Amino acid sequence: MSRKLIMLFLLLTGSQFCFSQGTGQTKIAPFQIRLTSGHMYTASQLAPGPVVLVYFSPDCDHCQDFTKDLVKNYSVVANKQVVMVTFQPMEMVKPFVTQYGLASYPNFKVGTEGTTLTVQKYYQIRSFPYIAIYDKTGKLVRTFEGEQPHAEIFKALKQI
Repeated sequence: MSRKLIMLFLLLTGSQFCFSQGTGQTKIAPFQIRLTSGHMYTASQLAPGPVVLVYFSPDCDHCQDFTKDLVKNYSVVANKQVVMVTFQPMEMVKPFVTQYGLASYPNFKVGTEGTTLTVQKYYQIRSFPYIAIYDKTGKLVRTFEGEQPHAEIFKALKQI
């Protein structure tokens, strides 16, 4: 009986450890998104340098709040590529881009991956917004999922 309890404990502890490590992905997702302009944009088109990938939904309150603060604190991402990806249809993406004036920022690429869910599956995203921060060498530095203190996210962005 105690042997079974020990095995169960080890299994649960091991599972907890695996889940606490995140997705284990160190490279940016092999995304392919349709921009509001209608053009396709892929991970292979990223220029060398820091990248901030934001997975969002236009109708998500937390995503809207984060985007509003991101624009307000633009200086923390002015020298970074910001890729905002959603699974929602273009009919939802375009008003979102217009509402927050995202088209006026040349380093922002906003689009939909549609129903492929490549990015969502790659990072095993369960809540929005999901933010993956990559340094200038393309190495994953930090991720944030769901509602997080924006000050903490901006602090992490300033460090890359």
